[in-house]
Amino acid sequence: FHAALNSIRLGSIKEYAARLSVITSSLFTETYARTGRGMLYQDRITFAIQLCRIHLESMASEGTYDVEFNHFLRSQEGLLLDKSPMVAQGLSQIQNSSMVRLSKLPAFKNLLNEMKNPEFQSWLECAKPEADFPQLWSEERVTTPIAKAVHGLLVIQGLRPDRLIAMARIFVERTLGSDFVHITEKELNLSQIVETEIKGNTPVLMCSVPGYDPSGRVDDLAAELSKQMTSIAIGSAEGFSQAEKAINSSSKSGRWVMLKNVHLAPQWLVQLEKKLHNLAPHPSFRLFLTMEINPKLPTNLLRAGRMFVFEPPPGVSSNLMRTFSTVPASRMCKAPNERARLYFLLAWLHAIVQERMRYTPLGWAKKYEFTESDLRVGCDTLDTWIDSVAMGRTNLPPEKVPWEALRTLLSQCIYGGKIDNEFDQRLLNTFVNKLFTPESYDSSFTLVKNVDDIAGKHIGMPDGVRREQFVQFVDNMEGPQTPSWLGLPNNAEKVLLTTLGSDMTAKLMRMQLLEEADVDVGTASSPDEERRLADGSPAWMRTLHS
Repeated sequence: FHAALNSIRLGSIKEYAARLSVITSSLFTETYARTGRGMLYQDRITFAIQLCRIHLESMASEGTYDVEFNHFLRSQEGLLLDKSPMVAQGLSQIQNSSMVRLSKLPAFKNLLNEMKNPEFQSWLECAKPEADFPQLWSEERVTTPIAKAVHGLLVIQGLRPDRLIAMARIFVERTLGSDFVHITEKELNLSQIVETEIKGNTPVLMCSVPGYDPSGRVDDLAAELSKQMTSIAIGSAEGFSQAEKAINSSSKSGRWVMLKNVHLAPQWLVQLEKKLHNLAPHPSFRLFLTMEINPKLPTNLLRAGRMFVFEPPPGVSSNLMRTFSTVPASRMCKAPNERARLYFLLAWLHAIVQERMRYTPLGWAKKYEFTESDLRVGCDTLDTWIDSVAMGRTNLPPEKVPWEALRTLLSQCIYGGKIDNEFDQRLLNTFVNKLFTPESYDSSFTLVKNVDDIAGKHIGMPDGVRREQFVQFVDNMEGPQTPSWLGLPNNAEKVLLTTLGSDMTAKLMRMQLLEEADVDVGTASSPDEERRLADGSPAWMRTLHS
């Protein structure tokens, strides 16, 4: 709120209405920028839509579109049981039923007739239908760009649910500005935020998905700004006492403190929050807490701190580069020379295993916690077996590599030890058996055959034995990385996007139900109800924190 009032955009504006407009715009922008950074990427669009609906209530030229949004949130209920007569050629039963329901809204009263237009079918099958809509709704009065976007949400939801997220972004852009959704996609300027926006008694919460460690960013930042910092790993009684001593001394001297993996001690975090509340620190003092996203983290600490969520970028090449940055070059380049090639095979396997998680239940039958720890154990396993066979020699013939031992440990213990589904186990065995063979040292060895079902289009094993050759290979990867790289059909991307769109709608529905429950608060008849009313935050926000 203070940032919105002190916005540089106000400048010399004196006129009341203009200042109010700038402050309102800044308030929405700052709220999304700060809160969105503390959310997973896929949840940001949900939050942006909530802000759009709030913003629409203050726009005199626009309605709130409550009828349309109510249909948007509830239109998919019972569709599988609906057996409406077919209204257009080429539609599935679910698409057909969705359009019949949509035609009952006043704005879509002529929908079924409009769908008979010859151009409708070609539009329905195009790659990006959200970019250019046919006129499927009636315009008895002037339709604004926002109204068209709302109507577009309804049409896309019923006919092309795989493009719902893309259409939601268009709706947000038309409501809050074309740059709004991109605010949280810009590179995080952690230096500026820590130096200018955060005070000494505000902890910086570095949250991450399991297996991704953001502490390196803090180390780099401390080195960049020439700040002295104490790093402590939390998880033992000794760590707790060291942390308290470090906070007490550094809060007086102005040093930085970083406590790692604090999610392992949620009860101790409650005490830490109380300690910070009573702390009067040096202005230069900063406290960084790294943690995995965990429901047991105390809500008050999350509210008191400035939260940032870090998650690895998707894609095989990003995953490979992350592996090469994690494994020291000196380790990968140790003799024998063939070691680096085995490390690349392990990095490729790790990337495939992790990236297929995004396509659950197509990639894997269920979610498994494949993390960087599996990669580290895999590297240790490679080193142990290679060293035992090479015995200090600079070269190791491919046939001398203990392939059977490596395949068994990777497929049955390191990665396979987390799998409890027979089909998933067979799938993992197939990947391991294909990669870890003597043929992988041939220049003609292929990692992926017939990419995108194009005969002869292969991804081959890079020809080399040095780390820099493999890094160069990853840097030169061109074009979109499609699901076929992971051994999946390319329509898996469509299934993934459809699932993300359904999840977004479900979250919006859940928040609306909780918001409606807040309207009818009733009487505080129990201690829990009294605490809820005293809290003051809406129910959907409390649910996100719980």
